[in-house]
Amino acid sequence: VALLPRALALTDAADVSAINGLYVALGSPALPGWTANGGDPCGEKWQGVVCIGSNIDAINFIAATMGGQLGSLGNFTAITTINLSNNKITGTIPDDLPVTLRNLFLSDNQLTGSIPMSLSKLNSLTAMSLNDNHLDGQLPDAFGSLVGLINLDISSNNFSGPLPTSLGNLSSLVTLRMQDNQLSGTLDVLQGLPLGDLNIENNLFSGPIPPKLLNIPNLK
Repeated sequence: VALLPRALALTDAADVSAINGLYVALGSPALPGWTANGGDPCGEKWQGVVCIGSNIDAINFIAATMGGQLGSLGNFTAITTINLSNNKITGTIPDDLPVTLRNLFLSDNQLTGSIPMSLSKLNSLTAMSLNDNHLDGQLPDAFGSLVGLINLDISSNNFSGPLPTSLGNLSSLVTLRMQDNQLSGTLDVLQGLPLGDLNIENNLFSGPIPPKLLNIPNLK
């Protein structure tokens, strides 16, 4: 069978380059179809890759025992979902996150460092799970434009310091899980949010819980 010339490959060339880079950063794991150079992820239906037309829309690898790091992710042109939860990925969260992301799930890995300020550019984000890593430092004041964010889980890390004022801009936030960190200060910034599920256990918060938060259906 004659191989199709590269010009007829289905996948956008920028997405091919981006996923090649991710594959190398992850340590070139044994993933069917994946390669460090070229290939056609959409046309060849690489494992864990979802495409819409010629663009990579999602990468899903949960509990795949993958190690390595995330490297650079910013070159994906239209990706909306990255789910690499429950692996063994180390290193930091990249500064250049794809601005098209709606769902970012990196929980249950071995990530270190802090959340990058570039989070502020993810205007389409609706859900982010970073729980059960080794992340630390203060939460960046980078939440102001994330008005579509519905679910945020940063629990079971080593975050410290006060809650940034921009958390108060999360006008769609329904679920916020921050338990098992070293966060401090007051909870006042949260009192205008439409929360239905809030977990703040095992932190260093001080002062009274604002009355509006006491009315949250699922408060821990």
